[in-house]
Amino acid sequence: MLKKQLYILLSILFAQLAGHAQTVGGNWFGVGIVKRAGEESNYLSELTLTQTGNKVIGEFSYYFRSIQVKTSVTGKFNSNSRFLELFATPIVNHQAKDNNAADCPMEGSFTLIVAKVQSTLTGWFNPTEDYKYTCRPIYIKFVKDLTDYSQKLTPTFKTVPTDTAVKQAPPTPPLPPPPQLTPKQLEEKKRIADLSRRTFEPTPIIDVEADSIKIDLYDNGEIDNDTVSLFLNRKPIVVKQMLTATAFTITLAVDSSVNELSMFAENLGKIPPNTAVAVIYADGKRSELYLTSNYIKNATLRFRKKVKDSKNVN
Repeated sequence: MLKKQLYILLSILFAQLAGHAQTVGGNWFGVGIVKRAGEESNYLSELTLTQTGNKVIGEFSYYFRSIQVKTSVTGKFNSNSRFLELFATPIVNHQAKDNNAADCPMEGSFTLIVAKVQSTLTGWFNPTEDYKYTCRPIYIKFVKDLTDYSQKLTPTFKTVPTDTAVKQAPPTPPLPPPPQLTPKQLEEKKRIADLSRRTFEPTPIIDVEADSIKIDLYDNGEIDNDTVSLFLNRKPIVVKQMLTATAFTITLAVDSSVNELSMFAENLGKIPPNTAVAVIYADGKRSELYLTSNYIKNATLRFRKKVKDSKNVN
């Protein structure tokens, strides 16, 4: 009888311990890493989660360059497989230079590992299908205990001696509020996001020797109120320009990098799709290209300045 009672008590104890170990609720800290050829981008991150059954809600806070962002997250946790799935949430693109950058819808996939030393959530934020070509996956190893995370970042960190009172780790200071965007900045951010949702038609690179090129844009065919916006290297430079039989002219500086001019269809006119003729003047030559854009793809022109071969210079 005593053995049976002891077995029941041990079973209850192990079940409680297992139940406690199989939760992702709490505060998690880590560094998100995006690796590209020759460079690396980091996201200093905090993940605060509340778990009810298998449902998870919370907040993902992160610093990227000088940008500080907070975004809500939802998902589900499988306690048997210890797999955490976070549904799509917007995360600033790894190529962002400031807070006007386009967001990437990202889905989280993480595995919980519980140990005496520390508990971790390790996995990825992956772009959704529509953004897999413009956004890159972010690898993050979250650590649940802030003290353990400090030990990992600073190996010389010493623990409090056992013969002294244990001190609580200082509370994490609140993240500063994100800077407020002006209406103009919000509108530009929306336009960049709209552009990124469409694919970009691949085109050959035009090599020129001049420091600039001139481009005349006309409506191709019947004048039917085709209206476009133009983006240079994914930044808006002309907004809602109607194409007519009279040329709309822009002059663009050219450097040795690949410069991309994108034509975004604001409408499809009376006769879809939105079409234009681009007359390009460079190096004393004139050439024509036909551009087509719609609500799925953006027409593009790519050009760069030729790099002179020093071996051929007298």
